[in-house]
This record gives sequence, structure tokens and C-alpha cells, in this order.
Amino acid sequence: ATAVSGEKIAKMQVSSVSKALEGAAAGVQVINTSGQPGENAKIRIRGIGSFSASSAPLYVVDGMPYDEESVNALNPADIESIDVLKDAASAAIYGSAGANGVVLITTKQGREGKAQISFDAYYGIQNVARKANMLNAKEYMAIMDEQALNSGLSAYDWSQYQSIYDANGNVYDTDWVDTMFKDNATTESYTLGVTGGSATSTYALSLGYMSQEGIVGGSDVSNYSRYNFRVNSEHKLFNDILKVGEQVSFVYKMN
Repeated sequence: ATAVSGEKIAKMQVSSVSKALEGAAAGVQVINTSGQPGENAKIRIRGIGSFSASSAPLYVVDGMPYDEESVNALNPADIESIDVLKDAASAAIYGSAGANGVVLITTKQGREGKAQISFDAYYGIQNVARKANMLNAKEYMAIMDEQALNSGLSAYDWSQYQSIYDANGNVYDTDWVDTMFKDNATTESYTLGVTGGSATSTYALSLGYMSQEGIVGGSDVSNYSRYNFRVNSEHKLFNDILKVGEQVSFVYKMN
């Protein structure tokens, strides 16, 4: 088994559980299928199986099974720890459901003592590391003329393409790669948590918000926002004979 602590996840500043496991757990393959903001990566343990319809592992959050989409809607700031069961022996108690491995997620729980308030936040900017150098209009026209001549044709009569000229007779010159990408696209996350309790009752509450602006086209083209609210509580009744608790989670996503 491989364990990833909540402290390590907090330092990563990631938007989802799948991103938290990227490069953090040996033997766990994290496949990014898209660069779209909020798009979740796929987790594969021990490769791709051939005896089941899906190659996704079994996700268990606080003892309850979750599907891949629901798991990635969790707020990483709410996670206490992640344990990945990779070998068949450790995942055997889950039967055939754990054939592709098991990801055990424990969320933060309340503790006896005075109420403790925590605030986790980060803000960052995103930029394309390297852009392709495009030809300007004059260079492109020269290349097209050279291509035509090499093919035994006449050079282009560019004067017939009136739409490429402005009112002053100059050729429009737009760097479409630079226009497509947005500089300093923002990503931010804020989580407010409260934990505490007594000898008989404990609670943990959290309220979170995160957003990520797309590098391509900015927020008008691609943007992801998520609101998270979570309550974990436990109550001991009749001298610890009976324990009653609830785990309530609310997620609202926009993309």
C-alpha cells in the first residue's frame, strides 16, 4: 500500500484527488486526458485490466464507495489521507470490486477540544511555457509565392485579396497563437474549516471555493468553478454503547 498524507496534498495545491496522486504514489499511473480546466485525470493501478469492463480502481471515501467523478469533486483540502492498495492481497477484502486496486480516502474528522478554525488558500497565475513562433503576414506571403514558383506556377497576385489590407493599404498582421492564449490566467482556492467537540460529540465543517481560468481563450471560452460544503460529526450515546454520526457533502460545479 502507498499512503499520501493530507499535509502533502495541501502543499501540492491541486484541484482534485486524481491530481493529488500524480507523481506522489509509486506504481500509480495518472493519465491526463485533457487540459481543460476542471478536467479530471484517470487513475490506473497495475496497468489496464482485461477481465473487467472498467480499468478504474475502487474508490472508498470514509467507508463508502464512490465513483470516479464523485471522488474528483471532493475538495482536496478536506482530505486527511489517501491510501492506495495496489497488491491483490491487501485489496482482497473488497472482492472482485477491488480487482483494479483500491483508493481509500479519509476526510478530516472532528476532535475533542476547543473549536479550531483553519483557513487554507492559494492564488496563482498560469502561462504557456513556450509558444510557437509564427510567420508574420509578409513572411507568409513570401513562403506561399516560393511554394507556387517551386511547383511551376506563377507567384500569387496578392492585390486581388482586398480583405487582407487595411484602409491604409497595409497587410493585416495578427499573431493568432498569441491571440489564442491568455496571459496570466488565474487559479485560486479558498477553504474555511472548523473542527472541535466534546467527549461525546465531535464535528468537522468546511466550506470551500476554487476556480481555474482556461489558458486558451480565457474565462469566456474555458473556466471551471467549484463550491464545496462538508459536515462530518459523531455522537456517542448511552455511555458509548451507541454511536451516531453523519457525513454530509454538497458540491456545486460550473464549467
